Amino acid sequence: MDRTIRTCEGRTRLGLLRAVGLGAALPALALSLAVAQAAPASAEGRTAAAPPAATTAWGAYLSALHASRRKDSGRASAYFETAAPEARNRLRFLILALRSHVLAGRMERATAAARRTVALSGGGPTMARLVLALHAAKQERFGAAQDHLDRIAHDSVMRLLLPLLRAWMSLGRHKDPDLALDEHRDLEEVVQFRPFRLLHRAHLLDVAGRPQRAAEAYAAVTATPAIGSLRVAETRSNFLFRTGDAAAGFETIDRFLAVNPDSMTGRLLRARYEADAPVAPPVGSPADGAAEALLNVASALNLADRPEQALPLARLAVWMRPRDAASAFALGTVLDGDGRHRDAIAVFRTIGSGSVYNWEARKSAAAALVELERYDESSAILEKMAAEMPGRFDALWLLGNVHRSRSAFAEAVAAYDRAYERIADIAPRHWNLLYARGIALERSGQWPRAERDFLRALKLNPGQPYVLNYLAYSWVDRGEQLERARGMLEEAVRKRPNDGYIVDSVGWVEYRLGNFEAAVRHLERATELRPHDPIINQHLGDAYWRAGRRHEARFQWRRALWLGPEEAERKKTEDRLQNGLPPFRPIRRQ
Repeated sequence: MDRTIRTCEGRTRLGLLRAVGLGAALPALALSLAVAQAAPASAEGRTAAAPPAATTAWGAYLSALHASRRKDSGRASAYFETAAPEARNRLRFLILALRSHVLAGRMERATAAARRTVALSGGGPTMARLVLALHAAKQERFGAAQDHLDRIAHDSVMRLLLPLLRAWMSLGRHKDPDLALDEHRDLEEVVQFRPFRLLHRAHLLDVAGRPQRAAEAYAAVTATPAIGSLRVAETRSNFLFRTGDAAAGFETIDRFLAVNPDSMTGRLLRARYEADAPVAPPVGSPADGAAEALLNVASALNLADRPEQALPLARLAVWMRPRDAASAFALGTVLDGDGRHRDAIAVFRTIGSGSVYNWEARKSAAAALVELERYDESSAILEKMAAEMPGRFDALWLLGNVHRSRSAFAEAVAAYDRAYERIADIAPRHWNLLYARGIALERSGQWPRAERDFLRALKLNPGQPYVLNYLAYSWVDRGEQLERARGMLEEAVRKRPNDGYIVDSVGWVEYRLGNFEAAVRHLERATELRPHDPIINQHLGDAYWRAGRRHEARFQWRRALWLGPEEAERKKTEDRLQNGLPPFRPIRRQ
């Protein structure tokens, strides 16, 4: 039974956006923002696609909607442009076109659509006013930018973004940092906004030429949980090196690396400082400050699993600061997390070899290729990276994940073994490598080694719920350590009560022990949490059958087939529908 995907936490690249966000502050922010639902998200444009043929006004509209739902905003943008004039003058049409243009990165079209939208509606929706404000800021027309921002409602994510943008526009217009910082007063009402307020205070004072006050503001930022973010360490150390305090700059980077010792980006940044390379400020103007605000808020939204709102802000951040690698990496990460893998790969590949983000961008591109089932390309990238850096294990770890994703478990074990050999001192943070290798070992029939890896992973990270679940499930499947497995699963479900896979495992233990009514209760709950998983539905059907509920059992088995199980499980389920289950043979309690 394939539990590889069911029990894994996710691909290696998940969470990489933390490197360009505000670290520990962002999950808290996600709870504080009353984020409104956006329209269905469209995608970064497939610019290589041929433009659509001329069509009727409504034909273009329907084609654009279809492309948007397929997350192909490049084609949607093109369809909106080919529509007849009478369609382009409809407000709803313009709003959808504007969003598609932004998501496709076609900012000239977006600006034109924003102007038409404002002219037609009078007030103008948020996206139109935001695009026009940023366009004005790029041209250093800060008064006009402020006028547009003043017409945006102070709600949803704009509770955070608007004060940050207004402050930057005020600085550009009046050259008075104190007047600009007065725009931050609304941020003081929400404690989760504090890291953003402090960081942008520091950036703003730096751009305004107040180095002493900027130094104090950066020091205040590092006293918050946001110091766990690479972006904070990067911007503060950048300031310290530019102002002549190299010792404090190295200390800032070293504090980050103490928490994140495997960060290649952090190590490359430190190496750059050691080489005494020129240091340019990441935020050097009010327009740069606006771009940084967009980047930070996009990062927060992405970590809060709001890619439909993160994506346009990430796009706008790149528009405002097109040469900033951190913004490009953030955009690629948002695109990839939202299933727009081709577009993500294209963005990751724009991050050149001279950038400290290049290593992670290449890894992320390799992981995105897996989603497109381009396994050979992904493996080639990672093998090349592993050869370039023989002292690092992360490319080989990801290579193991690539092999495991295509069920090449023996190859996965070999890659994980190579990664393991590169680690001089196994530390608690390496539990995940042992867990991943344990899965590959179990799936390739090497149970004794797999069991040792799972137990060692638990020693490194006691009580880790995913390891508890996989090991306990495996024991139950093998008829071993049943009571110990039950205790481990109870602990796992206490820690992850809404994880359908863990709840399923608890139900399966009860089933294997012959406690069918208890099994039904847990498995019904598991199907509520994971209604589209064929294995969980099959398990519930089995429990119903043993509990004497034959009609419900057959219904669940039919549903399991409809959900598309793997071939081996499909055959088992078809046999159940035809013949039912054989007499139950309880396994001995341990």
